[in-house]
Amino acid sequence: MQQVLSKLFRARPGEWGAVLMLQLLVFLIICTLLIVKPTASALFLSEYGAIGLPYIFLATAVLAAVVSTGYSAALRRYSLLRVSFISLVVCLGILLTCSIFMRIPLARPTIAVVLYLWTAIFGVLAASQFWMMASFVFDVRQAKRLFGLIGAGAIAGGIAGGYITSLLAQEIGARNLILVAATLLVPCLILTVIIWRRYVVRKQSMISRKKKSNAGYEAPHRLIFASKHLLLLCGIVALSVIVAKLVDYQFSVLAAERYGDQDRLAGFFGFWYSTFNIVALAIQLLLTQRVVQGIGVSGALLFLPIGLGIGAVTMLFMPGLSAAIFSRSIDGSLKQSLSRASIEMLFLPLDEDTKKKVKTYIDVFIDSLAGGLGGLLLIGLTQFMGLSAPSISWFVLILVAVWMLSVIMIREEYIEAFRAQLSHLKPKEHRNRLRSHHRKVMAGFLQVLEEGQMSTHEKQLLYVLERADDLSNSTFREPIARLLTHPSPNVRARALRSLYLQPGTELVDEVTPLLSDADATVRSAAFDYLFSRTESVGKDVLEPLLDDPDPDIAGAALVSLATETAGNSFSRKQWQVSQRLRRRIRELREVDSAKRHQWYVYLLKASGRSQLATGRSFIQRCLLLEDEEILRYAILAAGESQHEDLIVPLLHLITHPEVRPLAINALVQYQGGLLALIPGLIASGELSITEVRRLPTVIEKIDRQQSIDILLSLTERFYPNDLALRMEVIRALNAVKRDFPKRNMPTKTIYRQIVTEARNYESMQEQLSGQLILLQFGRSEEELVYREAFASLIRQRMRATFNRLFRLLGLRYPPADIIPVHLALNDDLVSIQISGIEFLDNLLELSLKRLIIPLLDRRQRQLQGNGELLETEVDLIDLRRQEFKYLKRILRGRDDRLKIAALRVISTLDDPEFIPVLDYFIASDTDNNQVRMVAQEALEELRVSLSSVEV
Repeated sequence: MQQVLSKLFRARPGEWGAVLMLQLLVFLIICTLLIVKPTASALFLSEYGAIGLPYIFLATAVLAAVVSTGYSAALRRYSLLRVSFISLVVCLGILLTCSIFMRIPLARPTIAVVLYLWTAIFGVLAASQFWMMASFVFDVRQAKRLFGLIGAGAIAGGIAGGYITSLLAQEIGARNLILVAATLLVPCLILTVIIWRRYVVRKQSMISRKKKSNAGYEAPHRLIFASKHLLLLCGIVALSVIVAKLVDYQFSVLAAERYGDQDRLAGFFGFWYSTFNIVALAIQLLLTQRVVQGIGVSGALLFLPIGLGIGAVTMLFMPGLSAAIFSRSIDGSLKQSLSRASIEMLFLPLDEDTKKKVKTYIDVFIDSLAGGLGGLLLIGLTQFMGLSAPSISWFVLILVAVWMLSVIMIREEYIEAFRAQLSHLKPKEHRNRLRSHHRKVMAGFLQVLEEGQMSTHEKQLLYVLERADDLSNSTFREPIARLLTHPSPNVRARALRSLYLQPGTELVDEVTPLLSDADATVRSAAFDYLFSRTESVGKDVLEPLLDDPDPDIAGAALVSLATETAGNSFSRKQWQVSQRLRRRIRELREVDSAKRHQWYVYLLKASGRSQLATGRSFIQRCLLLEDEEILRYAILAAGESQHEDLIVPLLHLITHPEVRPLAINALVQYQGGLLALIPGLIASGELSITEVRRLPTVIEKIDRQQSIDILLSLTERFYPNDLALRMEVIRALNAVKRDFPKRNMPTKTIYRQIVTEARNYESMQEQLSGQLILLQFGRSEEELVYREAFASLIRQRMRATFNRLFRLLGLRYPPADIIPVHLALNDDLVSIQISGIEFLDNLLELSLKRLIIPLLDRRQRQLQGNGELLETEVDLIDLRRQEFKYLKRILRGRDDRLKIAALRVISTLDDPEFIPVLDYFIASDTDNNQVRMVAQEALEELRVSLSSVEV
C-alpha cells in the first residue's frame, strides 16, 4: 500500500509521517478559519449592516500590515516555534474571550468587529508560519515533490470548515461555533510542538537556523519601482484585490437583505465558501495545468477579469443575489486556482534573491494596501455618491478593463524578464528566440531536443536541457530520454539530471548500462538516477553495487546513496548508510595504495553529502592531512556538509596559499551561518590575527547585509588599530558594493571612517613636513639616517592611508567618479592632478570638501616640490615641541614598525624629556619583545649621550 501511495503522490518511505502531520495541521488551521469567517461575516452584517463593510475593509488592511510587520520583526529575535505557539495561543484566547462576551448583548457590536479582524489576521499569520515550518521540515528537493500534496490538506480544511458552519450554524448558534473553532486550535498547538521537535530540531543545525534569522533589512519597494515587470505584477495583484472587495461587498449586502437572521446568514456563507473551495479544487486538478500550457501565463490571467466582467454585466441587467453569487463564485474559485497559479508563474523569471525580497512584500503588504484602497473606494461610492450594491458594477467594469490592459502589457515583460535572467547562459546570436509567445518558445525547445540526438551543437542542447528543468513539460521526456545515447558525455550526463527531476520517467533498463560509461560524470548521474528510484530498481540490484570491489562502482554508488538519503532518516536507517560509510572508512588501512586515493575521494564526497557525524569526523581528520590532493577534496566536502564544526578548520586553512581559493569557496557556501559564528570565534580568540586578516576575502563574497556589518566590526570593534586588516576590510567593502550594489552601506559609519582617515592623513602630512625640515638641521650623521628612514616610513603609511581614504570615498560616492580621481591624483602630470582635485571639489559634500580638498592641495604641492616643503620661517623650538608630542602618540599606538623608527630617532635627540617616557614604555607589557628591546637600547644610548654632554 505504501509503495502505491509513494508512486501516486511521490512521497517516499520515511516522509509520510511528516506529510500527514503537516496535512492535518493545515487542515485544522484552514478549517478553523472557515468556521469563524462566515460566522464573523454574518455577525458583523447583523450588527452594522452593509454600511460598515467599507470601514472594516479599511481597518483590516491597516491592521494586517501592522501585524505582518511585527510578526516579521519577532521572527528575527525568536524561534519560529516560539512565535507560532504564542500567536496561536493569542488567537485561541481571543476566540474564547469572544465566545464568553457574546452572551452580553452590549458587547456584541465589539465582538463583531473583533471577530472580523481576527479572521483577516489569523489568515495572514497561520498560513505564513505554517509554510515556513514546512520549509524547515523538508529541503528544496523534497518540497518540490510534497508541497502540492500537503496543500491538499488546506483545500480540504476549507471545504470541511465551510460545510460545518453551514450545517451547524442554525442548530448550535454562532457562539458555539466559535467554541468549536477554538477547540480545533488546541490540537494545532500540540501538532506545532510535535512537528518542530520531531522533524525540525533533529534536522536543522545551528547554522541553518541562523541562516534564516540573520537576513538583513531590504527595501523591496525600490526593486519594484525599478522594474516594469514588478510594477505591472503589483498592479494586477492590487486590482484583483480591489475588485474582489467590491464583489464581496455586493455578495454580503444582497445576502444580508435576503437572510436577516444571523445564524441563517452564517449557514449561507459557510455553504458557499465551501462550494467555492470545491470548485477551486476541481479547477486546480483538472484545468490549471492544461490552460497554462495551452494559452500561456497571460492568457490564463485573463480568465478571472473576464469572468468578473461578465458577472458585473449580469448584475447590471439582472440585479439580485443570484448574480452576486455568480460573481463571487468566479472570484472564489478562479482566484485560488488558475489565477493564483498564473501569478506564481510571474515570479519565475526573477532571480532567487529578488524573489525572496519582493514576494512576501507583494503577497502581504500590497494585498493589504489594496484592500484598504478598496474600502476607501466603497466608502466614496456608497456613503458619498449613494450608489446601490448593483450600481457598483459600473466601477467593477472600469477596474476590470484596466486589469485586462495590465495583463496584456505584462505578457512581453514576462518574456523580457525571462530573457534577462538567462542572458548570461544563452549564446548571443540566439537571444531573440524568446521574443515570441510562450507556446512558441516551448515548441522551439522541443524541436531542438527532437533534433538533438544527431546534433553536434553541444552548447545549444545543454542550454535547452537546463531550461527544460524549469518548464517541466511532460512532452520533453521522450526526446530527453533519447539523448542518453548522445555522443557527448556532457549531454548524456545533463539528460540524466533532467530525467532525474521529472516524475514518471522510469528508465531503469536504459540507465543501467550507463553505470559502465567511460565518463565519470555520466556514471555519477546514472547512480543518482537509480538510487532516486529504489522502489523501481530494488535492493537486490543496488546492494551488489555498494559492495563491489571496484571503488569507481562502489564509491560512486555510496555517494549517490548518501545524497539521496541525506534528508530522510528512515531511508538512512533502512540502507544502513552510517554503517556502510564507517566500514569503508575503517577498511582504508587495508586497501592498497593504488586504490586508497580513489576511496578517499569517494568517501569524502559521501561524507560531505550524508550529513552524518561519521562523515563529519572523517572530514575533520582529512583536513589535517598533508596530502594536498586529499586535502582539496576534504575542503570541498566540508563546504558541502555546511556543519558548524568544520568552520574553524576551514578558517585555519585560508592562510595556506596552495588551498586558499578552495577554502574560501567552501566557507562562502555557509553564507549566513558563517557570518553568525565569526564574531564569537574572534571574541574567543580561536582565530589568529593572520587568519582574521584573510576573513574579508571570504566575507566579501557573501551577499548579505550582515557581511557589511561584520566587516565594519572587524576594524571598529575587534582590531581598531590593525592597518593591514583595515585595508583588507575597506577593499572588501568596495568589492561588496561592486558585486552586490543593492546592499545598503551605513552612510554614517562610512562618513566617520572617511573623517578618521582624512585626519590621520593630515597628521602624517604635518609630521612629514616637520621631519623634512628637521633633516636640514641634523646634528649627527646617525640622526640624519634615522630621520630619513622615519620620513620614508611615514610616506609609506601616507600612501596606504591615501588609498584607504579613496576606497572609502568609493563607498559613499559613485565608484565611476572616484576611481578616475584617484588615478588622476597619482598621475605624473601636474595638470591632471589639478583636474582631479577640481572634479572632486565639485563632487564632495561641503563638510568633506572642507576637510579633504586642503589635504589634496597640500599633497599636490609636496609632489610638485619633490617632497620638500618651502617654509620661509622655521621655529625650531616649537617644531621640536610638536615632534615630542607626536612621538609620544606613536609610542602609545599599535604600529610596531613606526614605533621602532620613532625610537631610533629618539635615541639621537639628546633630549632628557624622553627618559621618563621611555622608562614608562619599557615597564609596560603591552608591546612585543622586539619593540621593548629597541626601547631599552634607545634609553641606554640616550643616557650615554646625555652623560657625555654633561661632562
